[in-house]
Amino acid sequence: MQITNTKQRGFTIIELIVVMAIFMFIIGAAISIFLSIVNMQRKVLSDQQLLNQIGYVEEYMSKALRMAGVETSSGTCLVDSNNKPYSGAIYELTDWDAGLGQYKGIKFINLNGDSNGNPICQKFFLDNLTHVSGNLVLNIPDNPIVLKDLQNSTDITKAFPLTSVKINSMKIYVPPNICTGQDPCVAASNTSGSQPRITIVLNVKNSAGGNMIFQITVSGRNLNSAS
Repeated sequence: MQITNTKQRGFTIIELIVVMAIFMFIIGAAISIFLSIVNMQRKVLSDQQLLNQIGYVEEYMSKALRMAGVETSSGTCLVDSNNKPYSGAIYELTDWDAGLGQYKGIKFINLNGDSNGNPICQKFFLDNLTHVSGNLVLNIPDNPIVLKDLQNSTDITKAFPLTSVKINSMKIYVPPNICTGQDPCVAASNTSGSQPRITIVLNVKNSAGGNMIFQITVSGRNLNSAS
C-alpha cells in the first residue's frame, strides 16, 4: 500500500488583499451609484413640489387678479398714505423696496367675493417675517421669503403664506409702469376705459440652489365704474 502525500495549496495573503480590494471597489461604486440615484430622486421630488406650488399660486393669483374691480370715491381698499380712496383705481402697487428698486406687493378689490358674495380687499406680497402670538413680529435674517395673501385687513400678521419655497424676488409690471418709489402707487385705473394688463415675474430658488423664473400675465375681465 502506497501513501501519497498531496499538498493542498490555498490563497496567499497578497491574493486575499487583491480580492478584497476589488470587492471593496465594486461595493463602493455600487453604493456611490445608489446614493447618486437617491439624491437625484430627492431633487426631482423637491422640484416637482416646487412646480406644484408655483402652479397652484399662478392659478390662484390669476383668478383673483382677473376679477379686480374699480375703487369708488367712498372706498376703503385702494387708499393713499392718508387713507383717502383712489377713486377709479384698479391695481395699487405697495411695499416699495428702495434697495431692489421694485414693488413687492399688489393690492386690488376682488369682485369674486367671499362666501357671502361680498367683494374682498386683497393683497399679494412678499414677506420674510415670522408672526407669532398676537402682534409679535420676529424678523429672522435667514427666514425664507414667501408669498403671502392678506384679505380685508391691513394687519400683516393676519396674512397667510401661499408658498413654502423661497421666493428670491417678485417683479410686477402694469403698463405703462408709471410707478417708481411712491408707496402706495396706482398702477392702473379705469380712466382709459380699457382692460388693464398685469404681469408678475417670480424668481424662485430650486433644490440645486439655482433660480427658476415663472411668469403670470393676466388681463382684467370684470370692470365696474367708479362712483
